[in-house]
Amino acid sequence: MTSKSRVRKIAKLLKKAYGTPKPRRTPPVDELVRTILSQNTSDRNSVPAFWALKDRFGSWERVLKAPKASIAATIKHAGLANIKSARIIGVLRAIKEREGRISLRRLKDMSVDEGLSYLKSLKGVGPKTAACVLLFSFGKPVMPVDTHIFRVAKRLGLIAADIDIEEAHKILTFMIPKDLIYELHLCIISHGRETCRATGPKCGSCVLYGMCGFKMKSIYRKKELCR
Repeated sequence: MTSKSRVRKIAKLLKKAYGTPKPRRTPPVDELVRTILSQNTSDRNSVPAFWALKDRFGSWERVLKAPKASIAATIKHAGLANIKSARIIGVLRAIKEREGRISLRRLKDMSVDEGLSYLKSLKGVGPKTAACVLLFSFGKPVMPVDTHIFRVAKRLGLIAADIDIEEAHKILTFMIPKDLIYELHLCIISHGRETCRATGPKCGSCVLYGMCGFKMKSIYRKKELCR
């Protein structure tokens, strides 16, 4: 079985288990700020912080003009509020200086590589944040790799154990068929949260059990502990 056909089988099984994700398109600056807020925390914390920011200030222009302390107080539930408020102000200022306004619409006409380079040149924007903007705002075929996807991909053997997360973005974007990237990204996140957890994975109820190498390592580890 080739890598791409294996990925298609994985996608089929995950969609059967978790359903086909609904398509969405988020305004690109919204997606950029939302993903910055999600860094080093969960959606449970970052999503309310994002909407609190939108509700309080109403526009990114007003956020840019606001005192850093006010922004930090508004997003405190996302954690690292002082760091994230500085990042948000920095990227909004940089975008306005480059574009003449706070807009990322120009990314629509860029290639994936051009878009990634543009976004990663903004201070505080890494490969995952850049990929999220391109995927969720423009539907471009690039795979964002968060901790769930990184863990599940390694356990399934899609990427080698010694691959770092930045290299994983390139490998998985190349490996996964373009028409599956959006759905598989969201399905793997659901699988990582609900079943293939970092600790206490539910291997016995996993729809990918027959395709996973992690289960064998777990079995051998248990045997060694029992000796």
